[in-house]
Amino acid sequence: MVTINDAKEATSSIVKALQPIAVILFGSVAREGTGSDLDLLIVTDDGSDKSGNQYLLLHKSLKRFYKNFDIEPFIVSQSLLNEYYFKGSPFLKIISKEGRTLYMKNAVKGWLKQSKEELNVSKYLFKGGFYKGACFHAQQSIEKSIKARFFKEGWELEKTHSIERLIIIGRDYNIKLKLSDEEIVFIDSIYRGRYPAEEGILPLGEPSKPDAEKAVKIANRIYRSMQTSLKN
Repeated sequence: MVTINDAKEATSSIVKALQPIAVILFGSVAREGTGSDLDLLIVTDDGSDKSGNQYLLLHKSLKRFYKNFDIEPFIVSQSLLNEYYFKGSPFLKIISKEGRTLYMKNAVKGWLKQSKEELNVSKYLFKGGFYKGACFHAQQSIEKSIKARFFKEGWELEKTHSIERLIIIGRDYNIKLKLSDEEIVFIDSIYRGRYPAEEGILPLGEPSKPDAEKAVKIANRIYRSMQTSLKN
């Protein structure tokens, strides 16, 4: 049987050989933790295979694993991946739903950059009076700031948008996030559909200007805090 640890070991060998952008586990091992074979999607930089020997390098990197279990690796360039994804590839839809990211190049830098972009969008929408959108993007900024910090500690990406869940994960890495219980509930309620037009959940009404201002301030504080901690 193949396990998650087997997948991680194989991924480490692939990273050394190919230096990919990402390695994503899918199939039974991703869904259930064990399986009869290993399914991996390997995303590479455009033009990285100038010599045309990526599959040879991949074969060599996985050679020692083949004696223990079958491996089904798929290599795709970033641009081709994006093209197929936006065309609605059923294969990629399955992977996006069940896949587990085992490696991501420059993950910390990438997630922090996305957090800043979300924060800037939130501020822009707030200034324009679009308070609901400002709240949503503030939550996204907080989520991505926290995940950037976790990646520095070698965290394996988990598909969660819950700030409360991320707070719990942070304790495992001795990371203390400066968020009160009230702030956690407030921020999570924004994403989960706090307003009845979306989910029918109380409290009633659209977010107010004070709500949006509060969300933006929290997002800005968390971003600055994570940015500082990642420099150390």
